[in-house]
Amino acid sequence: PGLAIGIAVGSSTQVALLVIPFSVLVAQAMDQPLDLDFGILNAAVVTLSVLVVLTIILDGRSNWFKGYILMAMYAFIAVLYMYIPPNFGSEDSPVSQALPSH
Repeated sequence: PGLAIGIAVGSSTQVALLVIPFSVLVAQAMDQPLDLDFGILNAAVVTLSVLVVLTIILDGRSNWFKGYILMAMYAFIAVLYMYIPPNFGSEDSPVSQALPSH
């Protein structure tokens, strides 16, 4: 079980530390707008996902309820992204206009 968990966590770490910054550099070379500002919603989803996975794999054992929790988290994230407005987090969204500017 330790090897499988190590491979799964290592792969996600590799994507976070190598593939995403490499994609930003490739986008700059192609004159396409791409930066590492993912927005508050995406950062919150990634943080919550990391916390859920950490609590699930901490003891190194698995059962049906832990699988259910992971699938429920996946469904929650899918429904969240399905129902957010298209301009959520942009400068012209009602949420951004209601917040005070710095």
